[in-house]
Amino acid sequence: MTNPEHRLWGQFWILCCEARGMQAQTEQEFLKLLSKGVNPGDTTVQGLLKVTTQQGKRAGTIQLRPDAICLENDGTTVLEADLSKRGNDREASLAAEVSAIGRVLNDGTVFRRVVILCKTERIRKRAVAVLEGLVEANNHEVLIPGRRHFLASEPGTYAVWAALESKLRDGRTELVDTLVGHVIIQLLPIWLPKVRIDASNTHSIAGWFGENYLPYKRPDSLGSWKVLISPLAAYQGTTELDVAHSAGA
Repeated sequence: MTNPEHRLWGQFWILCCEARGMQAQTEQEFLKLLSKGVNPGDTTVQGLLKVTTQQGKRAGTIQLRPDAICLENDGTTVLEADLSKRGNDREASLAAEVSAIGRVLNDGTVFRRVVILCKTERIRKRAVAVLEGLVEANNHEVLIPGRRHFLASEPGTYAVWAALESKLRDGRTELVDTLVGHVIIQLLPIWLPKVRIDASNTHSIAGWFGENYLPYKRPDSLGSWKVLISPLAAYQGTTELDVAHSAGA
């Protein structure tokens, strides 16, 4: 494995999603599911969506293959774990990815959110710079089909707006500015593995499940995560023997 740390944080994020009661998949898992119905010998599905990248005057296409995805009630949230500084190609890929928010993915769900977890403050600032570049390039333009506007709704969070067609009663259509998703940029909680619950602990437990931080900081417009309730709470007031019997021991 060339990058075990990258794989580790991806799986950590998936566990955080599942702790919130949502289904999540690694890159390998969702690619396998996308190609489940492909006949032997046929081309397999290479990503969630084909997007167009732009570097100067040079355009290209790539397949959207995030580190992990999470299926929520309103669509799909994807994870990008940035453990190192992005080069020009990867920054162009990120710009293309967030510009695709609101589109329908190859699995039939709607692309709603990109969560960028950054290992360092420097990496976080570069991700913010990519979004600010899109703000400067797009927000002064008229919002038409295929174009996105990125509005900073709170620190590290950008609301993504698009012009969507709406049918009128007389059969005509009109374009309506619509909030189609969000981009959330936050620091990876690299301090959490160091936490020890004892008197000598010197590491913060900030960002754990008691706060609106994992698997990502929910935008104010969506509301914070619900407080988690341990399944062990049902056993309060019972004896160890009662617990053993209820478990089938």
